[in-house]
Amino acid sequence: MHPRIDIKKIRERYFNYGVSIGDADERYTRQGLRSIAECLHDAATALGLHFKVAAISYEGRLLGHYYVANMEHQTLALAETLLGKLASLADAGMHGLQGRAVSV
Repeated sequence: MHPRIDIKKIRERYFNYGVSIGDADERYTRQGLRSIAECLHDAATALGLHFKVAAISYEGRLLGHYYVANMEHQTLALAETLLGKLASLADAGMHGLQGRAVSV
């Protein structure tokens, strides 16, 4: 079982995230981070060597499973990848494809 990191945008340049495992409530949370990249790096540091892979979601929507090492060491590239997926999901939603599964 992989931990799940859920990132939430509260307002411009203000993000919160939480880490949970399975159906459990969030076990670790951080508030007031300035970017998705900062959330990823902070979560990777919190997960440490305990997990190799984590599921990442944005406001409850699963974006995929990623190596924790990439979250820590390739933070900006991964953040850009996730922002691209979010943009694609937004475009699909605008074209009436909201109900379709997203391959990640």
